[in-house]
Amino acid sequence: MINQLQKRILILALFAGELMMKSGAEIYRVEDTIIRICRACNIPYVECFATTTGIFLSLDSGSDDGNMHTFIKRIHRISIDLDKISRINDFSRVFTSTHLSVADGFEMLREIERGGTYSLPVKMLGTGIIGATFCMSLGGSPADALTSAMITCFTWLTSRGIERLQVNPFIRVFMSCVICTLCTLTAVANIPAVNSSGAIIIAAITVFLPGVAITNAARDMLSGDMLSGVARFAEALLTTIAIAVGVGSVMKLWHLIGKYPYYKELTDYPPYALFLFAFFSTLGFCLLFHVPKKHIIAASLIGACGFSLYQYILATGYSVIAASLPAACLVAVLGEIFSRAGKDATTLFIIPGIVPLVPGAGMYNTMVNLLAEDFSGAASTGLQTFIVAGGIAVSLVVVASFTRIIIALRENTLKIAGQAKQRLLRKTGSKRR
Repeated sequence: MINQLQKRILILALFAGELMMKSGAEIYRVEDTIIRICRACNIPYVECFATTTGIFLSLDSGSDDGNMHTFIKRIHRISIDLDKISRINDFSRVFTSTHLSVADGFEMLREIERGGTYSLPVKMLGTGIIGATFCMSLGGSPADALTSAMITCFTWLTSRGIERLQVNPFIRVFMSCVICTLCTLTAVANIPAVNSSGAIIIAAITVFLPGVAITNAARDMLSGDMLSGVARFAEALLTTIAIAVGVGSVMKLWHLIGKYPYYKELTDYPPYALFLFAFFSTLGFCLLFHVPKKHIIAASLIGACGFSLYQYILATGYSVIAASLPAACLVAVLGEIFSRAGKDATTLFIIPGIVPLVPGAGMYNTMVNLLAEDFSGAASTGLQTFIVAGGIAVSLVVVASFTRIIIALRENTLKIAGQAKQRLLRKTGSKRR
């Protein structure tokens, strides 16, 4: 029979997994954390199955007459809090490598749960930086960038208010994009210095683009969690549709579709300007996603390096697709390197670093072509956008796969070397006797 202590361990592990899932962790990381906590307490049989909407955990004493105990935890709402993921990773290492009691473990997890994110003014600063830098990178003027920063902040605050009403997340994104587009069109119509409506809209909707869902979906599928991977890809698709419908419906009702330019990737900025745009936009996402302070600079540098490589390849005449793949690979490689150096989750570096590469302009151009009834153009840009998004995901999977292979080979080599050393020591010792 399972004793009371083992039941408490099960609840502790489930609590840790719930916090990780609600903070936006990958499925394999949630399952691995739960199983390691249980096995560290000498529970012989543990099975864990997690999805984006629930966690199922079963354990048994291992005896013939033992009873199976199963707990189910429903996950209702997921947000992005990378600091909590980092802290729970640290907790699992401490719990499995020390004699920390279950009671102390519960207290540590409750402290992590109570821990807040960056303050509202700090997050608004990050949101404003995202709006301004993305607008500038799309050719917006300083007046456009300032307007974009204000509209992005207002839209994000409105989205938070709608979220508190427990509205469906896709409806929330749709309503936020409607408000964003209305504010942009009103500003362009009434402020002479503001002209780049397309750049402002693209920059403002960037905070809603499903870059995190795409990243986690790719990493889940890499680990064999096909159900969660497909679910997250579906979430990304529905979010994209909500953004396009929200922006497109307002533009159509405004009857000004002919005045919106088709945006191309700009490469006429000097390299240092592109680097700075990407650095500060990634920094803004670090503030929104609550990246630990010690990793903000590293994550921002990763995003800047990836985006700079992307723009450099575009400037040499290659296509958006050809530029996105190596840029995403660079982000993934740097993320793996910094995660090993900082002994923290790779997610902390890859999620904010990959966002500048998410094809927001491609989605906007697809919608513009649809509203203009240019269906061939819409099909072309839509397919290109889909390939870019898929290529980013595939790049993450490829790099992570090679990293795991290299780590496995290294561990196997060290194991073989250790065994050979032990045999040599035994052989030497026997000769001396």
